[in-house]
Amino acid sequence: MSEPRARPIPSPAAGAPAPGAKLSAEGSGAAALDRVLSEAAYRARFATEIAPLLRLERLLDAGFGAEGSRAFCVRVVAEAERVEYGLLEVGARDSRTFAYVTEVVTQLRWCAKALHALLHLRGRIRRYLGERTDLDAFRADLDACIAWVAGRVEALLVALRTEVQGPLGLAVPEDAADVAALDGEDVRWRLPQDLDVPSSHDDRDRVADMCAAFLALGDEVERVVVPEGDLAALDALARGPFGPASAQELRVRMHAVQSSYDSTIAGTPHEAEDPRLPTFRGYVSILLHLLEAVAYLLSAHGRLASDVRSAALRDRVRRLVDEGLLLRWSLRFGLVNAARCFREARTVAQALLARATRVREVALALPPGRKLHLRPAGLIVRVVQRHGLPVEMGMGEQTVDARQLMDVILLAAGNPSETRVRFRGDERPLADLQALFEHRLGEEGTDRFPLSLAYLREPAKPS
Repeated sequence: MSEPRARPIPSPAAGAPAPGAKLSAEGSGAAALDRVLSEAAYRARFATEIAPLLRLERLLDAGFGAEGSRAFCVRVVAEAERVEYGLLEVGARDSRTFAYVTEVVTQLRWCAKALHALLHLRGRIRRYLGERTDLDAFRADLDACIAWVAGRVEALLVALRTEVQGPLGLAVPEDAADVAALDGEDVRWRLPQDLDVPSSHDDRDRVADMCAAFLALGDEVERVVVPEGDLAALDALARGPFGPASAQELRVRMHAVQSSYDSTIAGTPHEAEDPRLPTFRGYVSILLHLLEAVAYLLSAHGRLASDVRSAALRDRVRRLVDEGLLLRWSLRFGLVNAARCFREARTVAQALLARATRVREVALALPPGRKLHLRPAGLIVRVVQRHGLPVEMGMGEQTVDARQLMDVILLAAGNPSETRVRFRGDERPLADLQALFEHRLGEEGTDRFPLSLAYLREPAKPS
């Protein structure tokens, strides 16, 4: 059966407008996109928008049971996001009057998110790891971190009320939010986070995919070197190799692992028959909340350190949130303990991966007269990385990890006379590798690759 080909884009019918013509025309009534909003006109609107957040401050001041702390954080985050959006919509970051309030709300949002993650982390440690005495030092540090972040949330809420009531001169509510609003689940529902998750065929494949993704995350975290020196070294790390964007990416990917488990493995007979699966789920949950805290605290630091519009404004916010402590708690506590947790969980994940992987070996011949140079080596690595499962690649007496491009290139360079390549790993990446070799490693182009290798096809060049 021949492969389907893309149909050509039809030419516009006679008399039809050219593509984009409807949007590119400008009528006579066009006006400027931005107009000046007077502070007097905005004040009444802002007083209404900020009121629910100030009522939460009154509720915190009045006190509520410890069971409501996580739900309180969720409410604060939701209200802070709403207020922050309204401020950004009117360009408040560049307003002398409203810039400070904007920065306080942003720091409040990040700190409340971090506190929520840390409170969940403490509960997950208790649930999955019990009262292990070897974790006493970690628990003490976690409690200290929670106390510091909770103190920042409270200080930011108080500063917000003080600014609104004082310099801004707005009426503030004195009644507290209803404590009953803190009852119920402290969660926000999300669809499965599976955008980049492979389409697995059965429970065994799903477990293999999850464990491989988990171990890859662990490798990345353990490669980050957190300096023992002064704050300048931590600041350099946060501004360079491991900043907010890197931390957020790890958080999202760990969320995808947990989401995949909960939507496909939890409650199934496969989970019931292997006690290591719930243990693995426990480590995933612990690490997710730890990586969340790291990401949120680093985001607060990133905003304060390099994204506040004036030095004077930054100094005011620093009185509420210390940059150095943001770095210490996010990196020296959060990231270092994430690496330790990954190391502890690695044995369980590797055992599950070994049980779930359908391992076989193949020996594939290089196309006659061809060498394994950079381009075909890159295609091999892309196939293996696409599946996320470990594959060993061998030539002569040497064997390397086929996920590492430099290792593959050095393997080929060290065995120039070899005409066959050995692979050992799961049958799914090996099937794609076999198809790649059957199509001469793309040496005659990638447009004729089968559907199974469509992800390797090069985009067509515009005519």
